Amino acid sequence: MKVGSSLFGSTSSGFQWVADRVWKVEHAFERANATGVKAKSARTRIFAILLGMSTAYVALMVFAGKASLFNSPSQIAAMTGQAGARAQIVDRNGELLATDVNDYDLFVDPTDMTAADRDYVRGALQQIFPQLAPDLLDKAFKFRGRTLLVNMMAAADRDRILNYGLPGVTFEAQRVRAYPLGTTGAFYIGMTKKAGEGMSGVEKAFQTDIVNGAAANQPVQVAMDLRVQGALENELRAMAVDTQSAGATGIVTNVRTGEVLAMASWPEFDLNKPGNYAETFKRNHAAVDRYEVGSIFKVVSLAIGLDTGTASLNSTYDVSQPLVIGTRKIHDMHNKAPLYSLEDVFIQSSNIGTSRVALNAGLEAVTRYYDALGLFRHADIELPEPAGPIVYPRDPKQWSQLTLAQSAFGQGMAITPLSYAEAAGAVLNGGCLRPLTIKKYDGKPLTCNRVFKPQTSETMLELMRENVLKGTGGRANAPGLRVGGKTGSAQKPARGGYDPTNLISSFAAVFPTDGPVDGDRYLVQIMFDSPHGSPMSNGGRLGGAVAAPVAGRVIDRIAPMLGVARKEDKFTTPQWDKAPIQASEDVTGEDH
Repeated sequence: MKVGSSLFGSTSSGFQWVADRVWKVEHAFERANATGVKAKSARTRIFAILLGMSTAYVALMVFAGKASLFNSPSQIAAMTGQAGARAQIVDRNGELLATDVNDYDLFVDPTDMTAADRDYVRGALQQIFPQLAPDLLDKAFKFRGRTLLVNMMAAADRDRILNYGLPGVTFEAQRVRAYPLGTTGAFYIGMTKKAGEGMSGVEKAFQTDIVNGAAANQPVQVAMDLRVQGALENELRAMAVDTQSAGATGIVTNVRTGEVLAMASWPEFDLNKPGNYAETFKRNHAAVDRYEVGSIFKVVSLAIGLDTGTASLNSTYDVSQPLVIGTRKIHDMHNKAPLYSLEDVFIQSSNIGTSRVALNAGLEAVTRYYDALGLFRHADIELPEPAGPIVYPRDPKQWSQLTLAQSAFGQGMAITPLSYAEAAGAVLNGGCLRPLTIKKYDGKPLTCNRVFKPQTSETMLELMRENVLKGTGGRANAPGLRVGGKTGSAQKPARGGYDPTNLISSFAAVFPTDGPVDGDRYLVQIMFDSPHGSPMSNGGRLGGAVAAPVAGRVIDRIAPMLGVARKEDKFTTPQWDKAPIQASEDVTGEDH
């Protein structure tokens, strides 16, 4: 590939241009005098030429100044032959995620070889590229001109071949996008088209910034922490493979700022070799797939009850009998007492109790909160992929009491993991709904779109901590890190109802649960699609056995990276594998 030169050249080259012309004019005078041409006539012609050249040069300089002052970097890039160039993408700590590199096409031209060279070069190429078809080589060496033999060759391979000194072998460079870490962060970073335009992830979301950054030689920095991303992917992958899950997602956010520090989806694919994978491998489950998330939604439902004042820690709920609404019955699978406190409802993951919390708050109030939390639209984030919810009826004004009751325990409304993360963030950060962002937080004051009172967040953090200490989330506990959370195990919708053999098993973790309610705090959201019991899950397939241990391991690894200090507690060893789950989970699905 030819190296693009500057549109107007350097200042020194401009002065050189003028000097060359002055030299020619001076010698024109000498020639005029030597040949006896009348000086006046010669001077007139030479003056006219000099004036024309000066005018052209001034016009050129004016055009250059206008271009530099008024054109955007992307326009300048296009004029200077840099169209298609893209800036580097780096994580919040400056680690390289994506960059432009040159790949090379290899050409062979037998007319540049002697007869003796041709056999030698042909043999060398066959040895270097054993995959080359012999008939392709035959055709190339019979053709009188250049023939493309190998395309998209890495620079290291080109350098190795240059060492052979083969006559008639040449290379042409072409700019390509390269991802040094391959599969790591693939769904977060995204891909580009062949022409260089972004088509997913950061590459598409920040298309303009990336093009302008290339012209200004400035990288584009994102919110991802590569260390957190790596830990999340590593733990998610291990459990997904062990449980033979159909898919899995993981998200880590700072609930104070809305920054998405990590986002993973499984199965994975290599950004450098997307053509080697089926489309299902390139699907960002966290942004695109909608799930009935099950009991992790109770975090939102109980927060609404508390915030409206229709529920408190002193409230009690009759869970002795199924809740009958019309022709449907809502069951609990594991009632331990006829009356539950609000804490019992959360820790025992009672579907009946949670439905009663929502019914007491009322349809109008609950749907107003859902709307304020963005649950009736797609997640508010710069990424282009997020899908909107699946809700029926679509108009909340047409919801029935049954729709309200079922939605409270995560059934009947399908949302993306990103949408859940956005809504849960408002529950956990002091009550402010903040858009999720893949941009690194710049330190400017954050605005608050208030949904909940700060006291509501404080109470929910306490309940989530209690659930890890003595409820369904015990296997998420990371020693000293004050982890809170909620499990979810939802039967997947199927023709005619729900499929009890396929679950969405999830865990929504938060840490630390102490400290200022509006301080830095982190949500770790883990979901598995249709897991099977396995050694890593101790044979279980519910959220407490599959997703909670992953959340705990991730938190244990990333806390030092995020500056969260450990405090002494009674847990000196991780509880991920063998800690008893103190309360049995309720599965949401048919008649549950």
